[in-house]
Amino acid sequence: MVVNRGTACPVHLNPASTAIVVEDDVVMSDIPRFADAFVLLFGLIYALHLDYPKKLSLTFSFIQKVLMGLDDGKPLKPCLLSLKNDLLKDV
Repeated sequence: MVVNRGTACPVHLNPASTAIVVEDDVVMSDIPRFADAFVLLFGLIYALHLDYPKKLSLTFSFIQKVLMGLDDGKPLKPCLLSLKNDLLKDV
């Protein structure tokens, strides 16, 4: 959950407050930076053995395996491998 300072902007690049909400409960709040909240969310998902949200499972899997380099021993799904290759082809 991200709260902005009096703006209706859909892109939250400079949040006033960031919190982690799991199953409708705020489990961590007043996290100073979005990047910190992001990493803490992954840590909580791992530590609590939570499943990724069904509608975001491919997004979370891509972030876990490609961006964070946390391999779970399973191959990337073809759509994620294609995205990875597209992102890295000009690097």
